[in-house]
Amino acid sequence: MSLTQAHHAFAAVSQEGLNEALAAFFSARPHYLHYGSPPFVVASSVTTTLIDPIPFPNTPGGISWAVDFSVPAVDLFPADGALPPPLTLVAGQLALATTVDLTIGCRLSEDPKGRVVPLRTALPVVAVGHPVSRFFSPGVGDISFTVDAVSAQGVAPGSLEALLECLVRMMLNAFLEDVRLPFDLIDAGFFKLALEEGPLVADDQITLRGDVS
Repeated sequence: MSLTQAHHAFAAVSQEGLNEALAAFFSARPHYLHYGSPPFVVASSVTTTLIDPIPFPNTPGGISWAVDFSVPAVDLFPADGALPPPLTLVAGQLALATTVDLTIGCRLSEDPKGRVVPLRTALPVVAVGHPVSRFFSPGVGDISFTVDAVSAQGVAPGSLEALLECLVRMMLNAFLEDVRLPFDLIDAGFFKLALEEGPLVADDQITLRGDVS
């Protein structure tokens, strides 16, 4: 069967190419991986994103915090190996692995100046999601990713595991919303694709099909 099937054009990016593109994206824009409030982050910059402390009664200045992600590694269907239960990978999906470093500023109750010390934990997580496309005009569009489920292993009790998995899923979707890979990454600018089908995930690649303008 023709790669284009019932369409006139076919474009694809491999799993290796996608991970190289993500590594380049985050290398140029590391602030999408690093968030926090003072004293951990004092200003937004190329490397970090400043967000307000968490307000809480009788806590002057609020609760300070930081969240840092490692560069996500993507595995396109079919899975290269077993995923942590209960996650499974089916056609049209991708798996994403990252480490989430969570930090809070622990206020010293005996310190009259209210100084804080950082308490950190690293949480390795695996997520399952799918690609989403936006099409504006022939040759102009992009692909982003949505996380459907997250697995954080070794966390007890189960209620804490569920809480952390939901928190990480929301944070992953929040920063992945800004990770948009243009169509020309896939079609290499050889033609202007008018998207009709995709993005599809199968055989360790993301594919787009459509007409040529």
